[in-house]
Amino acid sequence: MTVRELIELNQMITDVNIEIRRDGTRLLDALFIGCAEGVKPPFPCKVPISEQYIDSLSFRKEARYIAKSINAWDDGKDYWQVKPDRIPKAWLELTVFSWQVWPASLIGINPRRKTGKAKNVTFHGERLNVIALPPGTVTVETLAEKMTEGASGSDQIEGQMDINDFITE
Repeated sequence: MTVRELIELNQMITDVNIEIRRDGTRLLDALFIGCAEGVKPPFPCKVPISEQYIDSLSFRKEARYIAKSINAWDDGKDYWQVKPDRIPKAWLELTVFSWQVWPASLIGINPRRKTGKAKNVTFHGERLNVIALPPGTVTVETLAEKMTEGASGSDQIEGQMDINDFITE
């Protein structure tokens, strides 16, 4: 599954945090986008300058912060519609390793939560945190597809059991 496919599944996403991690664990790059996530904090996330400096604490740069609306709700509409085309294309094509969705109201200071002095109780946006694999990484799904493409009945070892022999209708 790509990041684009994941984002298009939930129309209430207002903020996205995408982290590219080698093997799903070692941070390579990060993108924070949305009206709240995209605001650069006082102490921004630091990522390696390149993959060769992944273990170095010295050669770091700031992650990308883009304070831009990615949902129609933030554009002043009264409906929810995620707009993935506002996210850089290279980030949308990454393969998802894992993800989680949280209420966007848990983000600290956020202008969408207030209308005047009262809180905006109609806001129910969600924040998507994605861990993606670097481009060109082989995933379990692609390996499984390659194995099933090459597998046919003649490729089985003589006497090997087949699950279809045990399934009854």
